Amino acid sequence: MTISQQAFVLTVSRILQEQPRPMNPPLFIFKRCTLAAAHNAHILRSFNFDLNKVIRAQHPSQISYGSEFRPTATLKKLLSDHPLWSKLKDVLDNGASFSLEDIEDSARKLDLTFHMKRGNHKSLSKCSTFIEPVITEDVERGFVLPLPVEAIQFLSSTSLAPLGCHKQSTINERGDIIPKYRLTHSVKVELKKIPYQKSCTVLFYSGSSIT
Repeated sequence: MTISQQAFVLTVSRILQEQPRPMNPPLFIFKRCTLAAAHNAHILRSFNFDLNKVIRAQHPSQISYGSEFRPTATLKKLLSDHPLWSKLKDVLDNGASFSLEDIEDSARKLDLTFHMKRGNHKSLSKCSTFIEPVITEDVERGFVLPLPVEAIQFLSSTSLAPLGCHKQSTINERGDIIPKYRLTHSVKVELKKIPYQKSCTVLFYSGSSIT
């Protein structure tokens, strides 16, 4: 083993010996019910519906940027010489951003109204029995924030991506091929009067049923 390899192994060993940082309980409630949705809207309202401020106010918690990784101060000991370390550190500390074109606000609001009225993709009605547990699990694991539908009008630069469902196949523990359903976001439908522009979409669930 070379000196550099030994140093690498020693660094990893020391990192593994460090105690994980304690996490604060989130201000949000991750349950699939109207009471949780109302509570979460109240929390957002207290921060003027600024999601970034809410996330930072709860740091460190399960919803913090990069919470699934070790703190960047720890990872720096291992990755500081990597050419992309500065970019990775920024993503872990401040969240990922994408170089996309902004949608003109008036067009975005028209598109938002259109999708609110249109609802989810028709494919969802064919597999709602299978998707319901998936949505519930995503909420309970903190991947999805339950909010009242009305709250979306107060969140700036927000777009809707209708839910859809795609049927696939997988194998069970015996190697048998069995059907599998994957939750998708339908972003193909758009207002024909609005020129296509790239945007980030944020998806929220409300209540205890698919709407």
